[in-house]
Amino acid sequence: MTFKKVLLFIIAIASLSNCKSEEAKNLENPINYKCLPCNLACDTIIFDKGGICPHCKMKLIPMSEKTSLIKLIEYEGKYEYDGESTISIIASKLDTTLYAIVDNAKYPLTYISNNTFTNMLDQVIVFQRDKNEEVISYKVSNEIFKLLTKDFERMEMLPRKKLFQHSEKYMYQQPEKLNDGLEVGNLNEVFKNDEPIIEMIRKTIDGDYPNVHSVLIYKNNKLVLEEYFYGHNKNIPHQLRSATKSFIGGIVGIAVDKGFIESEKDKLLPYFKSRYPEINNLNNRKKSLTIENFLMYRHGLDCEDSNRESKGNEMAMMESEDWVKYTLDLPMISEPGTSSSYCTGCALTLGSLVEITTKSNIEDFARKHLFLPLEISNYNWIFEPNKVSMTNFSQLKLTSRDLIKLAKMHKDGGKWKGKQIISENWINKTFGMEDGDYGYLWQEKYFEINGMIYSSYQASGNGGQKINIWPELDMITVFTGGNYNSYQLYGKSTPPNEMIPNYILKATE
Repeated sequence: MTFKKVLLFIIAIASLSNCKSEEAKNLENPINYKCLPCNLACDTIIFDKGGICPHCKMKLIPMSEKTSLIKLIEYEGKYEYDGESTISIIASKLDTTLYAIVDNAKYPLTYISNNTFTNMLDQVIVFQRDKNEEVISYKVSNEIFKLLTKDFERMEMLPRKKLFQHSEKYMYQQPEKLNDGLEVGNLNEVFKNDEPIIEMIRKTIDGDYPNVHSVLIYKNNKLVLEEYFYGHNKNIPHQLRSATKSFIGGIVGIAVDKGFIESEKDKLLPYFKSRYPEINNLNNRKKSLTIENFLMYRHGLDCEDSNRESKGNEMAMMESEDWVKYTLDLPMISEPGTSSSYCTGCALTLGSLVEITTKSNIEDFARKHLFLPLEISNYNWIFEPNKVSMTNFSQLKLTSRDLIKLAKMHKDGGKWKGKQIISENWINKTFGMEDGDYGYLWQEKYFEINGMIYSSYQASGNGGQKINIWPELDMITVFTGGNYNSYQLYGKSTPPNEMIPNYILKATE
């Protein structure tokens, strides 16, 4: 019996979740409609007419043969990927979409025709089969990557499986008190009206705000909300993507505080002379670059991540062998210190600066002077700004509760439990930014609601990583998520940019 027939047989007899096999149709040729909740339970109920599901009373959804879940399941498995890494392909029951999973991040594959999909880079992906019509590999740009196994750990594709489409059953629970230095409290103790926040969580459970992995609120010195979705929990370190940059800013501050760097006003290039004896496009403007210019993204280089035409665009940089050298070699297009332009290469260069001046890996320096004092041990960080980091982006991974701790330390002037971790002077400079601009790798982020301005200091990363400090509200909010490249894929920003003003800030009114 072929794998396909075995798989279909297993699905057909999976009747342990209130599925009635007599309602199931021929699964090899799904006809017209499906019931989303029932399909989520057992994948067996397919109908030939629209209307209401006789089991759960939900409206039946039209289902095209080309994108049926059963057909997408054929492509599932763990495959070879770039280098020695692997990639998982998973079919989502939630939206009947095939996803590529890389480093716990999921990216949709768009159906074109049988066995043919495109990824977010518009590359054509063709799945290949053997003489028995079993999927054995996929092909991208003339490279073939073999299927390694069909037996692999699948990422959770539902926000809360037990509560999906039954979010009214969600009941708020006060966060658990742990031995991590965070006091906990009840949501209704610190908000005038907690109903908007409860509604926000229920909508997230329903999938209205997809791929939000965690939402935490710390207010009035208490953790009052801690919710996780899609299989995430308080013990799983999460990708920070570009939010890592903000914490690199603090690590540079520690290096200055401890005398490894005399001042952020120092010229930048002399620190790299031994590593890079020759710098391209060198002129007086580039020679005048300071460390602070990079901390505030006021570099004057032809570097802007949001501009595909910029020579320093992140994607162009990542094609180079040495990302720091690539950044320092960029041509100057304006006077340093005049205007800000978001450039990933700046933060990576500052990370390398810490390594040069301290004569140690930034990971080791941060562990000793930042993470250990904060009692943070459950994290992962490999800082290597070159092609080796094409899949992990040299990013830091931290738990959501530890993000609260880091944000609280910044909010409290660099102190944690009475100990000065980063000097108050550096923290003041970090947050001494102009409206909507950058401080020392943090950004000022504000929302206007009914004529009121709510301002925060934000560390932000691709996918919906949002760490916001709200001084006037005595509040910290943390979001983690998996909406990577949301503008490119969906034409809109990540859910926190809607959830924060429409629910959390409204609860403070």
